[in-house]
Amino acid sequence: MSLIQGLTKAIVYVKDIDKQINFYRDQLGLEVKSFKSIEGRSDKQWVEFATGECTLVLHGNLETQHGKDRPKLAFHVDDFETAYHTLTERGVKLSPVRSPSPGLKIAEGVDPEGNPFTIDCQE
Repeated sequence: MSLIQGLTKAIVYVKDIDKQINFYRDQLGLEVKSFKSIEGRSDKQWVEFATGECTLVLHGNLETQHGKDRPKLAFHVDDFETAYHTLTERGVKLSPVRSPSPGLKIAEGVDPEGNPFTIDCQE
């Protein structure tokens, strides 16, 4: 048995928390699981999105260096064509679809602060 049981959170440091919440909630359609703010510190906020087994966290923190060693978030979708169409209709800019291996479809995008993500489906 592995000591590590799974990835529980992917944390993305952001500058404009409101713009990022709108992107992940309204454009990608993720559900906000919790929202926390440190009293008296509007620059430090913590927003969790339900994404299945791993929680996506947006951490508004003006003290961090944004853009250094950015993580890439990978979102699995069941129906690639529907997801691609719906997201582009919501204004999400996605790359052309590519298939790096048989049955795998991938499209890439970036959030409003340039953090990369992909949507993928293994058929």
